[in-house]
Amino acid sequence: MNLYLILLNASLLAPGYTAPPAMAHPFPVFKGGIAPMTYTAPGNPARQLYREGRRMQRSGRLDEAQQHYEAAIRENPLYADAYLALAALYQQQQQPEPAKQQLQTLLRHFPAQREALAMLAALHYEQHAWEDALACAFRAQELGQPQMHRIIGLSYGFLDHPAEAVQALEKAHQEKKLDGEELCRLARLYAQLEDYQKSIQYYEQSLKAGSNPPDVYYELGMMHFNMKNYKNAAGAFEQAARSGRPVDADLYLNLGMAHLRQAEYDQAIHHLQTALSLRPKDIQVMLSLANAYYKQQDYRQAATQWNKILMMQPQNAFAMFMLGKSYMGCGELAKGQAICDQALKISN
Repeated sequence: MNLYLILLNASLLAPGYTAPPAMAHPFPVFKGGIAPMTYTAPGNPARQLYREGRRMQRSGRLDEAQQHYEAAIRENPLYADAYLALAALYQQQQQPEPAKQQLQTLLRHFPAQREALAMLAALHYEQHAWEDALACAFRAQELGQPQMHRIIGLSYGFLDHPAEAVQALEKAHQEKKLDGEELCRLARLYAQLEDYQKSIQYYEQSLKAGSNPPDVYYELGMMHFNMKNYKNAAGAFEQAARSGRPVDADLYLNLGMAHLRQAEYDQAIHHLQTALSLRPKDIQVMLSLANAYYKQQDYRQAATQWNKILMMQPQNAFAMFMLGKSYMGCGELAKGQAICDQALKISN
């Protein structure tokens, strides 16, 4: 079953909520698909209370604004604008639960109130209730609420549905609704789908939009590496370090590997030695350093590194074979051949 239908059928709007028995769908639709925004006649006291509340809210008198919105609702329990304003006021004061209660009450009166659904979707998203956010956002979108693609896409991403997420976020990007961090999220989703070219495109856009440079440059370097753009990868890793990313063993390992793939052996060895000094027993770093020495034709140093690996992993057939090749490179042919033969026996 479609994920949206599963979520929609879960009756997420409020605990214990059930649709009126005469309605076939849990979200009945008013004519035209949109609930009226205001249910009060001109001159009604509720409208005056609401307007006074708005004036007080604009002047920063939030407690008085709240009192006027509540009075407007008591005067007219079907006054949608007062519920929405009160919910927005609670949201402004970082009180999501009272805000949700107001919206849920409004939706019990008018289940197709699309603005309330959109606000509720945003509140669920802020509380990391991704399924609830997705259900409300989809319903609001069905009712004609614009610009819901952002919450839909981000929620899909957190629910580990990358294909659906990128589809929605691309539309949100066309609507100019994604900030730098969200463009970075889109880049990561494309990386998850192994579309590294698209990922690079959005990492670069996120940098232009002011996203966190150290992490973005580092991840951009990984994408360039996956695309075999090793020069660009090395540049991105170096920029990550200059931007303030911790200069740790992983950074030096990746820098070393990027230079190694470009046959820049001196730089590769320098960075890999630094990585090994920070993480002395890391087999991956040791293998990379030994390989760099071997490719540089410094067979004596390569043999030293292969021997260190074999001290930690005596049955590592690859390291043993390369140790033999290194001895042969040093001119010790018989010794090297014997070690290679031993490695082949282990691997078989």
